[in-house]
Amino acid sequence: MLARLEQDLGVSIKDSFDLIAGTSAGGIVALGLGAGLTPSEIVGHYEELVEAVFPAARRRLWRRARQLTAPIYDGDALRTALTKVLGEGLLGDSAKRLVIPAWDVQRGSVHIFKTPHHARLARDWRIPMVDIAMATSAAPLYFPAARVDGHRLIDGGVWANNPSVVAIAEAVSMLDVPLASIRVLNVGTIDQLTNHPKRLDRGGLFNWAKPIAPLILTAGSRGGQGIAEHLIGKAAFTRFDALVPGGLYALDSADPSDVAGLAASVSRELSPIYTARFADHRAADYTPLIGDRHRGDPTSTSTTEVTR
Repeated sequence: MLARLEQDLGVSIKDSFDLIAGTSAGGIVALGLGAGLTPSEIVGHYEELVEAVFPAARRRLWRRARQLTAPIYDGDALRTALTKVLGEGLLGDSAKRLVIPAWDVQRGSVHIFKTPHHARLARDWRIPMVDIAMATSAAPLYFPAARVDGHRLIDGGVWANNPSVVAIAEAVSMLDVPLASIRVLNVGTIDQLTNHPKRLDRGGLFNWAKPIAPLILTAGSRGGQGIAEHLIGKAAFTRFDALVPGGLYALDSADPSDVAGLAASVSRELSPIYTARFADHRAADYTPLIGDRHRGDPTSTSTTEVTR
């Protein structure tokens, strides 16, 4: 979607945003933008990643048969694919301020990777971007947990499927930005309509085993959006996403060509909105602050991009 917006508008979208947050696939996109890639370059890598990590339907069925005792997909294949996208760069090499949520399964707590955009953030900058991408995209059932800096981490989507509130909190608490000065562009990764049959009202594992995970993710995303809109006002919150019938796509089976078509449709409709709300802002240069060594002054942050 970001790639199509850039193509249609002839702009560099990341130049308009002072802070970028991303969870799961959105976390990979955020890291890619921080690593200096354009959205179009990320799309190209994404298509290669899908081919390398997610097998054809025939092999997918066999992999699902083993999910009772093992993840469906190979974490090593994902790491290899992500390394092609992000290289050997560290989080501290990012050209943009980033916040990337994950979940610590050992401690049962939130874990957020942050670039050194505040003097107190003196640790995460040493962590390879690939390790962070592995953590935020380690969706339960699909991939094994990632071990990063002594933590066992899984997909940040289990608690921050829409990280808008995470980004807003970071802008206020770490960058001293007033709520009234924040504008958020929230980019989704396909929103599917939910229409659960009445049999779910009866409860039970048999009825809920399949729909429970998508429901929790959707509820978390929409709840996060609602809180964000309450904090900064609906006029300051913009969501770009494609709405499709429920069950049309699974986490591991969205065809890149279908996604490209949806992105074109959304861009056609929302490009004027982007131009009106975000094109007038150019993010100030970001200079990292590593530990107590102050290498520059944090700039006033007024726009935030959130990818999910």
